[in-house]
Amino acid sequence: MKTLPATLPLVLASLVLASCASHTASPPAQPLAVTPFSIPGQQLTPFTVDSSLHYLVTSETNGLTVTDENQSVIAKQPGHFSQSDIVMTADNKRIIGALNNDTYAVNLFTYDTQRHTFTALATLPAANADIEAVCLSAQDKLLVITTIDTVGRMTQHGLAQNTLFDIRQVNVGTGVKSCQQDSQTQTLYLADEYTGLWQYDSQFEAGDGHDLLTLPTQSGIEGVGVDNTGAVVTVSPADNALYVYNKEKLNAYPLTGDYQLESVRITSHHSDIIAGVYDDKSASLYTVSLPAQPSQIPAKTVAVDGSLTAFAQTDPVARFGDAADDPAIWYVDDAPETSVILGTDKKSGLDLYDLSGQRLQHLAVGRLNNVDVRRHWQTDNGVLAIAAATNRTTKTIDIFVLDPMTRKANLTSRLPSSLNDLYGLCLYQHNNTLDVLANDTDGHVERHRLSFVNDTIKATIVDTFTVPSQPEGCVADDENGVLYYGEEAVGVWKRNLEVPASSPKLIARVGGKVKADIEGMALFDVDGKRYLVVSSQGNDRYAVYTTTEDHTLLGTFNVVPDFATGIDGTSETDGLEAISFPLGKTLPDGLLVVQDGHNVMPSQQQNFKLISGSQLAEFIRKYR
Repeated sequence: MKTLPATLPLVLASLVLASCASHTASPPAQPLAVTPFSIPGQQLTPFTVDSSLHYLVTSETNGLTVTDENQSVIAKQPGHFSQSDIVMTADNKRIIGALNNDTYAVNLFTYDTQRHTFTALATLPAANADIEAVCLSAQDKLLVITTIDTVGRMTQHGLAQNTLFDIRQVNVGTGVKSCQQDSQTQTLYLADEYTGLWQYDSQFEAGDGHDLLTLPTQSGIEGVGVDNTGAVVTVSPADNALYVYNKEKLNAYPLTGDYQLESVRITSHHSDIIAGVYDDKSASLYTVSLPAQPSQIPAKTVAVDGSLTAFAQTDPVARFGDAADDPAIWYVDDAPETSVILGTDKKSGLDLYDLSGQRLQHLAVGRLNNVDVRRHWQTDNGVLAIAAATNRTTKTIDIFVLDPMTRKANLTSRLPSSLNDLYGLCLYQHNNTLDVLANDTDGHVERHRLSFVNDTIKATIVDTFTVPSQPEGCVADDENGVLYYGEEAVGVWKRNLEVPASSPKLIARVGGKVKADIEGMALFDVDGKRYLVVSSQGNDRYAVYTTTEDHTLLGTFNVVPDFATGIDGTSETDGLEAISFPLGKTLPDGLLVVQDGHNVMPSQQQNFKLISGSQLAEFIRKYR
């Protein structure tokens, strides 16, 4: 145990008020019997092999020892280990991760349950701080190793095809002594000796949101164990009990005798939960049998219809935080393979990237939110390719002229707007008129018609309308005179741009496969038919609708990690853009670009992911 730092209570007070989930303990059960374990060590982990009970003893002097149910030794791995975890993989192997006291690294072993042998698998070195806790989980062919170090960094590492790599890093604070993952609910449990039990989403693309579960005694927690039914057991040196958290209830199970428990691991065995505990007072290991708990069944989610992967990603934006927002694609007619991706950085300005994701230009022009491109605007000065973007710093609509020779953008005009908080934007070109449709977070929309006068781009407001609640994403179908726009909490609207007085139609509502917020949207053509692609931000997916009058939802897809290329999936996407024109030999069916709200593998600033149009076209053909 450690004394609470004098400066910590003020910090904790605000944390607990914001996110603490306190639970009242049930009336104390009859004291549980505690059975001494014959082999010494610092951690005792029960596990099953073909329904037979086994134990893994972790020792700072004797390494790793596996015993059968009768505590007879059946395997040993020499070393000096303070903590370990064991996981069963999809092919029924057992992998053990052990914290090495000599090297401060995590040694990974494969344990053969038939031959009772250990085989070295890999070594995960510590960075510049000692590792305090380690836990494992297996996802298909990927092993995930989660570590928490002495400066409070939680890092998820991956092991695939004998290669170790970082997935994401979250600052969780100091004091974490143990961790466990519940694969059913995708929850990481962190035992904090100062505060209680923290709960984090273990998904790679998750943010750093968390909840705190406190003991009725307000004691800190040093040990946590999770089994395959979702039962969670914790221990605190200050409390002579095991605490079981299951289905939003916290039950205290007092123990016979007097103990100061510092670690716990559990497994389900027949109708019981078997706990292995370490008592700091006697420096001994014990087993405890608890009644089985109701299975933690995660809430059902609507299945995604398909999964795509990115072939490339852009360089990250300059700053951490919610910065990257909306992409656009500038198609270069004379050399499509040199086409350019534009992306807004809502903390800084505008970035231009090539089709491999490499940054070509950064324009520090203010907090740009949304951007769109048209490449054939006929003016008195010839045909121009331009981009327009909402600038929340200057409260203007910024117009950029795009130079295909240099593949760079030049800010040429800042158009005033009466909107208080410029937000979403898209362009509409019809019969050589070019309009900017810009919206406000309060639902007001302005339609500006651009003109080129005396070498200057100007604008006149030709229409205004309102959306019932906050909008943002929009896309105009130039050929058919239609505007699609999102009402973030409600769904997708359709409006006739050639008949401004006509009433809009709500063509798709959130619910089922689509979850608010409705964000970016784009049009994509497949086999002569046009489809609407929409960011379903609330469940990290993308919805595809027909643009025929019935506006059928074909299905949803997500973008998942590709461990072979080291490119992560996407989550919480704001803006997106798609183009179905060929972009050279490698992109014969165009391109989909989506913003990634959590850029991991490893954790970096936000960026944009590039998905081949061929993958998107294949998905559409499958579900239309």
